[in-house]
Parts: sequence; C-alpha cells; structure tokens
Amino acid sequence: MKTNQEKTYTDLQQAVFGADMDLLAAAFENSPDPRQALEALTRGLDAVRKKLGDYRSSVAEFLLCVDVMRAGLRKIKDACPKDGDMPVVVIGVVRGDVHDLGKNIVAGVLEAYGYRVVDLGRDVAPLEFVEAVEKQGASVLALSAMMSTPLADMARTIEICKNRLPHVKVLVGGAALDQDAAQNMGADGYAESAVGVPGSLKSVMTAGKTRASRVFVDYDKKLRVEELEAASPPEQE
Repeated sequence: MKTNQEKTYTDLQQAVFGADMDLLAAAFENSPDPRQALEALTRGLDAVRKKLGDYRSSVAEFLLCVDVMRAGLRKIKDACPKDGDMPVVVIGVVRGDVHDLGKNIVAGVLEAYGYRVVDLGRDVAPLEFVEAVEKQGASVLALSAMMSTPLADMARTIEICKNRLPHVKVLVGGAALDQDAAQNMGADGYAESAVGVPGSLKSVMTAGKTRASRVFVDYDKKLRVEELEAASPPEQE
C-alpha cells in the first residue's frame, strides 16, 4: 500500500498526464518535497510526450497537459524560488511572421522542464532578439518562422547574435525551415517538433559544436523525435 507521500507524487504525475488541475491542486495541499514533485510532474509529461509521439494524442491535448505542468512548476517555484542558476532561453517569432502556435508549444515545454523562458512574442526584429539575450544573460536563443518571407531576418538575427554573443546557442524551427536551411544560416540546432526539445536542447548546450538537431514544431504533420547528431570537433588552428 502506498504511503500518503507516495500517493501525492503519483497524483502529481497523473495530474499532468490527465490534464487535471483539480488533482494538481489537491496534491500540492500535502506540501510535497519540491525536487520529488518536479520529478513526478516530469514523469507525467514524459508519459504524455510518449503518447503524442505514438500518435495516440493530439497537440491540443498535449498543450492542456503542458498547462498543468506549468501550473505545478509555479507552485514549486513559489515554495522554493531559487531558479537563478537555471538556463535562460529567449524565444520568439521573427519579424514578418505572426504565427506563434509552434513557438508557444515549445516555450511551454521548456518552461515546464525548468528553463527560465523569456518569450518575446511574434514579429520580433533582429536587434530586439539580441538585445534581449544580452539583457537576460540568456544561454539560448530560439527562433521560429512558419513563413518563408521572414527567413532573411532570421539569418540576420543569427549573424548578429553570433558576432556579438558567440557563446549563445541558437535554435531555429518552424514549417518554413529544414535541417539544411538551419545549417546554412549558422544555427546550432534545427527543431522539428516540441516532443523532444528538452533533451535535444540539453545536448546542444553540452556537446559543443553540433549539427542541427531535428526537434521542433510542425503541427501540420504528425510530430516525431529524431536524435541529435553531434558533429566532429572543430580543427585546431
């Protein structure tokens, strides 16, 4: 038989998996340990990701689960507001594009997994992105475009960021892009679906120079996950 605390963590996991805000609230009334609560919430979202990856769930259902995960994280942060060492991600849709569903999915998933996300919204100019990265001390810049016309601005944003902040990792994604386009722009990663973003982002940040990773948002197609492919180390000059 499960103890009360074990049941609390099971309920937290099920709250995310079932998109149940009431169950989430009830579980947090038992004052769970923040670290174990985060692990339980993450297990729930992992189960939802698998369900989505197996095409047994829709993006809309996935987003409801992400909302519950984010609500749980807010409760954890309220109880233990020590997230200053968490990586900061600046995210937005590039200038000339107002389609932000894909960006919103990714932002929600990253925030749910503990990243500190600064969402600039849509139709964002290149310098606005880079200045936000500088101001926030961000480690990652994530750019989205669903249309082909803003790709020149996306490339310009990457160029400015790499010149001014070469340590910052740049991820791009959206229906207007593919892996080759991402590499040609100089991005560190290409994301195709939201399902595997957290693990792939971690790989990009820790693996040094990498080839584009295929993980981001394409909600017109079935979502899938592909492994990040590490490139060969750069030659020494």
